[in-house]
Amino acid sequence: MFKIIYGVFTQETNTFSPLICKRENFMANGIFFGDEVIERHYGKTDASAGMLEILKDAEDVEVIPTASYRAQSYGRVDQAICEEFIEIVLKTIRENAPVDGVFLSLHGGMSLTEDDDGIGLILEKVREEVGPDVVMAASTDLHANITRKVIRNLDILTGFHEYPHTDVYETGRRAAVLGMDILRTGVRPCMTSVKIPMILQAEASTTKSGPLKELISYAEGVQESGEILDFSIYHMQPWMDIEEAGACAVVIAKDPKKAHQYAMDFAKRYYGLRKVLQYHPMSIDEGLDLAIGHKTGEVVVLSDAADNTSGGATGDSTYVLTRILERELDIKAALVVADPVAVEEAIALGVGAKATFTIGGKLDPRMYKPVTFEATVKAIPNPVVLETEGMKKGHPVSFGKVAILHVRNTDVILCVYPQMNFSPTQFRGFGIEPKDYDMVMVKSSLAYKENFKEVSSQLHNVATMGSCTSDLVSLGFTRIPRPMFPFDDTPDDIPMECYDSKR
Repeated sequence: MFKIIYGVFTQETNTFSPLICKRENFMANGIFFGDEVIERHYGKTDASAGMLEILKDAEDVEVIPTASYRAQSYGRVDQAICEEFIEIVLKTIRENAPVDGVFLSLHGGMSLTEDDDGIGLILEKVREEVGPDVVMAASTDLHANITRKVIRNLDILTGFHEYPHTDVYETGRRAAVLGMDILRTGVRPCMTSVKIPMILQAEASTTKSGPLKELISYAEGVQESGEILDFSIYHMQPWMDIEEAGACAVVIAKDPKKAHQYAMDFAKRYYGLRKVLQYHPMSIDEGLDLAIGHKTGEVVVLSDAADNTSGGATGDSTYVLTRILERELDIKAALVVADPVAVEEAIALGVGAKATFTIGGKLDPRMYKPVTFEATVKAIPNPVVLETEGMKKGHPVSFGKVAILHVRNTDVILCVYPQMNFSPTQFRGFGIEPKDYDMVMVKSSLAYKENFKEVSSQLHNVATMGSCTSDLVSLGFTRIPRPMFPFDDTPDDIPMECYDSKR
């Protein structure tokens, strides 16, 4: 019987956010320990469930759960939270020694208040505890930042192939299957990574169509031929200004030469697309004009992607709302703004009360400005929504506290926590059916297009400012390696190096 340590730690960091991701942010999604980890993750559809089910359903595996820490995308994580998770994992390993494997479900794009490479820190501390022979496997998001420390301490690493992310469950299963293969056969394959000197706009990086779909199809063909066991092509969270940043290709193969060959091949092919994969959003007015008079015959879904809460922005932008009020538009619209102060004010006033509110621009005043208007408190709904779409399907999502204001013909959903705002389920959870509106505004770079595709074909990003802007150069990166595209005019033949997981 193989004894496998299992744990979950997921958070995506935006280093341009002024907020610190604290314990309360993890509590909003739930922190769980021991057997409760299995109860919460088994049977769901995310990467942690995919990994867990392979382990739990195997007759030759004893799953030993540690802890599950999950937070929405935010600023840097409080160092103490990560260290707390590490200590729980290490304590569990010691209490159950000797163990055969450590399998972790991670995001991979996380920085701490005192360390750029949060995931690397977790893996390094675990490896130091278990030694070189214990099998370590991890699944991650496609936006993970893969550092040498990550590769050095793992035997198996798998990342999502798809963006928007529709293969999260399968990614967790891939990591578990490959990790268990090592234990059952005693054969460790070679895992090679190639760091790529580029950071691409999230909006330009869909794998559902175009050049990246072709790249993934090509890599899948190589895998199906038997040349390699697995691959991952990492885009990296584009709003991380850290020292070891950049996209990455990872290949796992029985033959080290094949691992090197195809990791470099995939990296060069991806890098070669850098000038093709560029995105330019429409203006706010162009987006609003689509919604006027319901011209399209279906709800227009606009995204203030620069305030993308899925990418760690603060969620308190009011650019689109301000423009609706400036133009005195009476379109029936719904949108979300994170504002803990205004939420409390609305709740204190109660449903039906009319008052003057100043909302937005409080969490990140460098990027956003508040807007003042007179509105009626329309509703104070339950702030917890059971997500039925995307990566969080099956998980309760808490927005802290919620109040809905009605101004002109627009419903403004005020919330405490800037959760991932990319799903029709979240609007419906607050009593708002998107199809009944002329315009619904989300805060997502690309993921919303997958979740809203059954609601509307009118899905458009609009140009605003924010810490998740598609204009990466404007953010003022200072710590990333140079040269780096798009910050530099990098040559086609720029040197790239293979790095193995061998210890």
